[in-house]
Amino acid sequence: MRNGPIFAAALAFFAAAAAPAQELGTIRFDNWVYFQENTDHTSQWQYRPRFYIPVNLPRGWLFTQRIDLPFLDTDKQGPDNTTGGWKSGLGDWFIEEGITTPEVATNTKIYGAVRFVFPTGGKAPFSASQYQWAPTLSVIHRIPDHGITLSPLLRYFMGFSATEPNVTLVRRLDIFPQVAFAFPDDWSLVLYAGENPISYNDVNHKWFVPIDAMVIKRLNKTVELGLGAAYGIVKDNPSYDYQVYGRLTFYF
Repeated sequence: MRNGPIFAAALAFFAAAAAPAQELGTIRFDNWVYFQENTDHTSQWQYRPRFYIPVNLPRGWLFTQRIDLPFLDTDKQGPDNTTGGWKSGLGDWFIEEGITTPEVATNTKIYGAVRFVFPTGGKAPFSASQYQWAPTLSVIHRIPDHGITLSPLLRYFMGFSATEPNVTLVRRLDIFPQVAFAFPDDWSLVLYAGENPISYNDVNHKWFVPIDAMVIKRLNKTVELGLGAAYGIVKDNPSYDYQVYGRLTFYF
């Protein structure tokens, strides 16, 4: 797997290069704001602008580029915050190159992607201080008569090229058992909709299991609002105690 990131990057590059010749879809711009209480009694605010840029390909295929640019404010200690006072900085930015298939069965599609994480945050607590890549796979199944969409997703992170000494390279499986329920008047409820997965740390073989839910309201054709929360119920590999978040989305 030594050449895995290079091969995945080449696929993403060629997919992105081919995309502009096709039809650009509706661009989505998310503004996420998170407050997180950690298990060590420190806290973190995060603002994360996120872009989804879809391109409609022939025969019903869809290419989507996702870009996340997190900014953090935290009192968690680390090499970049030795006093433990509140300090702001960049987080680790990332991109994800994804392909959604046409229907492979009635109301069922498959999504596959590769994510690339860059150590733009520098050192802890703002960064994992390593490059990462993560293959991703999801099955998307709609049950239109009941307004339900099932889209379980698996993503496996692998770190490489640490930028600081004594950094443990990431090996982690993220599981999103995502279910969306549509209600009248453009309301919906989504379980595991954001970046709060069930996680298995493949280095220490421990789990982190939260519950996560978000309520979404489509205000009009171009604006959407979401409010959610997550709480850790199994914290053998602690990630956070609880988290509350909001999302303001614009469609272009």
